[in-house]
Formats: sequence, structure tokens, C-alpha cells
Amino acid sequence: MVVVRRRNVKVFTFAFLLITVTSFLLNYTHQVTTTTWDPRHLIMQFSEQVQKLFKYPRRPCSCRTCISELGRSLWFDQRFNSTMQPFLTSQNALIPEDSYRWWLKLQGEKTPKNINATLKELFGIIPGDGDPLQERGTYTCKRCAVVGNSGNLRQSQYGQDIDSHDFVLSTYVPVPRKIKVKKEKILVYNPAFMKYVYENWLQNHGRYPSTGLLSLIFALHVCDEVNVYGFGADSKGHWHHYWENNASAGAFRKTGVHDGDFEFNITSTLASIEKINFFKGR
Repeated sequence: MVVVRRRNVKVFTFAFLLITVTSFLLNYTHQVTTTTWDPRHLIMQFSEQVQKLFKYPRRPCSCRTCISELGRSLWFDQRFNSTMQPFLTSQNALIPEDSYRWWLKLQGEKTPKNINATLKELFGIIPGDGDPLQERGTYTCKRCAVVGNSGNLRQSQYGQDIDSHDFVLSTYVPVPRKIKVKKEKILVYNPAFMKYVYENWLQNHGRYPSTGLLSLIFALHVCDEVNVYGFGADSKGHWHHYWENNASAGAFRKTGVHDGDFEFNITSTLASIEKINFFKGR
């Protein structure tokens, strides 16, 4: 009885395979007889695949949209320089002469030390081996939150959202006079990057970029997705810092050091072309 059942199973299995293979061969034969073989057809298919490869190149990240992708906004493409290095490293301790002169003008130093000697001394104290924040990958989505100092942060309840990011860049955090930190974690801003922000993005408005705008443009260069909090006016239209008791304060916008209105327009434009997500408070 057992032998008969096993035999029946084998027969059924063989019949099933025979029917499947026969169906496949008949279908294949039909396709071959109705399609004439032509090598030029294969060449045309290959050419189409190559064209698609150039038209749709591999994306620089796995996010829904990647900041460094060009071709979406002429305004952005004219300002964004992907080769600009935000940090100085021991391998990239080079400041162009024009950037160095611009930096010295801001500092007001009449007898500055030799910059090369200063950098050599600096990287003798800290390693300056590289910039881990600039490591990017096609299969990663580096999400960053840039947090400003606007009064619209009060009662916003953005804390959990901000903490969910891979990196949080806060422009105003109380720093103690003495702080313990690993030497390899110290990064040094490149004066050439500051000049780049001032000229490419601010177009020489104000005297130099604010900390907030520097952090925002910095995030565009090292992150794939940027969400911005604590920028601009509050829900009542007041421009003030979140720690100020005077909600109508806003004199910092008219000091001449930073052009607050122009900087805010940059932020708004970046949001309108979907390069950043702009959270205005609740």
C-alpha cells in the first residue's frame, strides 16, 4: 500500500513537470517564430540602457530627496559648491591667500602670526586626521537637525523630533570654560568655507555670516536630509531669542553685522525648493 502511494506521487510529480516544461517550450517557440532575430535589435536595447544610466545616474543617498543632487533648482546650483571643505584637517591645512586676508580683516589683527606655523602647531596638538561628518554613501540617509535660537522654540515640543536625527547642530548651547573632549573629536572650521558662505550665499550682505546661517550651509554639505528648527519669527511675528524676556526684541536684525532679513530669505528659499524642511514653531 505504501509502495503504491509512493509510486502515485512519483507519477504525479513527473506529469506536473512534463506539463510545465512543455508549456514553457511551446511559449518560447511561439515567441521565436513570431520575432525575427536581428543583432541590431540587441545593440539598440543596450544603447537604451546606457542612455538611461546617464539620464538617471546613481543617487548620492537613499533619502527621498538628496540635498547634493543638482539639476532641480538653478538658484541652488549657482550657489552650492560640493567641493568646498567646511573643515581644516592635517591633510588639508591650506587656506587660500584671499580667504586668509578676508579672515584677518574680520579679526582686526595688525601683527598676525604666520598661518602655516600656527596650523602646524594646532595639528600637533589635535590629530586632525579627517572629517567623519562628511562620510557619505549611496545606501545611507544621513539626517541632521539644525537648531537656531528663535523664540518660536518655546512650547514647540520639537524635542523628540530633534533627538531622532543622526546629528544635531545647535547654534547656541552653553559651553563651560573647561570641557573634557577627545582630541580626535575636535574639528576646526575652515575660514575659506566662511568666506564661501558670505560670497556665494549671502552675496556680501552684512559683515559676515551669522552662526545660524553657517550651521545651515554646513549641514547642506555634510547631510543628506536637513530639518531646521528655531529660525525666524514666532507665531506673533516677533523676532527674538528664546531666552529673552522681551518678546518684541529684534535689534540684532539691524546691527549691520548680520543681515537677518536676507539670511531668512535664504532659509525660506531652501525650504521652497525642498532642500530643507523648515519648522516654524507651534
